[in-house]
Amino acid sequence: MKKLLFITLCLIIIFFVVFTLKKEPIVKHISIIKKEKPISYLSHRDLLKLSKRTISDKSVLVRLNKQLTKSYVVNKKQRIDNTEKKIKLNPPAGGEARQGRQSPILFPKPYLRIAHWNIQRGLNINIIKQIFGDMDGFYYSYKNNLKETQQEGFKKELKDFASSDIISLNEVDIGMPRTNYKNTVSELAKTLNYNYTFATEFIELSSIVYMSNVDTKHYKGLHGNAILSKYPIKNTKVIRLPECYKWLETELSKQSPLEYGRRLGANKVFKMQITNEPRRGGRCALVADVELPNKEIITVVSAHLEDRCYPSCRLKQVKYLLENLKYIKNPIILAGDFNTNTTDSAPTSFKKEFGKRIKDPNFIARQVAFAAVSGAPIASGIIAGSINKIFQFKDPTALNIPVFFPNQERKFFKYLKEFQFSDGESFDFNGDSKKSSNGKMGLLANSNERQLKGFESTFRFAKPLGIAYFKLDWFFVKPQRNRFLPFNGQTLQLINHAYPERISDHEPITVNVTL
Repeated sequence: MKKLLFITLCLIIIFFVVFTLKKEPIVKHISIIKKEKPISYLSHRDLLKLSKRTISDKSVLVRLNKQLTKSYVVNKKQRIDNTEKKIKLNPPAGGEARQGRQSPILFPKPYLRIAHWNIQRGLNINIIKQIFGDMDGFYYSYKNNLKETQQEGFKKELKDFASSDIISLNEVDIGMPRTNYKNTVSELAKTLNYNYTFATEFIELSSIVYMSNVDTKHYKGLHGNAILSKYPIKNTKVIRLPECYKWLETELSKQSPLEYGRRLGANKVFKMQITNEPRRGGRCALVADVELPNKEIITVVSAHLEDRCYPSCRLKQVKYLLENLKYIKNPIILAGDFNTNTTDSAPTSFKKEFGKRIKDPNFIARQVAFAAVSGAPIASGIIAGSINKIFQFKDPTALNIPVFFPNQERKFFKYLKEFQFSDGESFDFNGDSKKSSNGKMGLLANSNERQLKGFESTFRFAKPLGIAYFKLDWFFVKPQRNRFLPFNGQTLQLINHAYPERISDHEPITVNVTL
């Protein structure tokens, strides 16, 4: 009897173990304890040390360097989109075989749509999430803030933006008090069910320097660039750009009376608030290879150039960036806020303004040319500056006319246009009216929306007074053997301006590239 009971008990135990293993495999438990790469390598104690002008602890600098040079990548399950009619794409003309394209491949549409947006730190991240998560709700909530004649265009912009396959972002906050310590890119990626990668541009230290109350557990101080993608993100890297402005040292320095007046005037006249931003880090570009369903790779670059410098240093940054991209043979989408405002927004002083004029050959030439007439040199400078603004209004690509109407930003676009990659390809600067979004033609009209005069602005002051409009955000597309050609470049102003006081101080932009 005892023997029978023992056998029965053993059978019950075996049955229970087998049943449990079938219900919950061991593999599941292994995956749960898999440790994720940290999004920040810096502790709060590190941030306190970084807020000082000098750092004696060298290990903090090692962790800072790691934070600024490593990207963070999250790949989720590929999103399946059945809302659009699938279109068969045949292999390239001429029978040329490409990797993964030996047979027709199904794509939702015969092109990719790429979006870019400087989201102003993500201060309105919940509103941006609503655009993607509840487009109809967003439309009906805010359409009455626009003219009736604009509402159909508003609806089209929403549909175009929400159907973006890849999204580049600038000014993304992670663990900042001003955005409630949110990981703004992660929240947006979850709404879309997209993959994402993030690169730290700056360690923001304002809250520590100015003794704000912070949640030390959640404060990370990360601010940077991001790329979201419907498709898997493969290789990524961060390209640190040449320094054009010493953020921590300069922002902690006492401002001059001239700078105080400039800030006061900007606030009074344009409602533009300029504040100090002590930071560690500098401008960078995030590079990501995105794998399409046919196994082809497209390289997306999200870049942010310096605004607190002269155009010459932005040119230096873009030269460095392109030299680091030169040997990439994939099609490339270079997107970002390039701060092409033709000016320098760094703090000013009497010494700086004097030095700027002494070193400016155009200024010196005007003084010589008009020296014989009393008051003419000063008047010529005022007139030249005024007319220059008219020439360059929303168009930093305007002609550079030395002495009288110089445009220092022109060199930036000339370099981009003439740059050649190692495979012989160049950026598409074409402006075919049939491939532009509004029938306009001219330089870059295929990839960036133009107006009759210049480009549709992507940034404006809160109170622009008819002059403070700028085209700062751009797409530059490197095609590949007559594929991945840009068309229908748009600036989506209605999305931004339907929301009271705007979602961001920058407008989102989109471009399509052929497959």
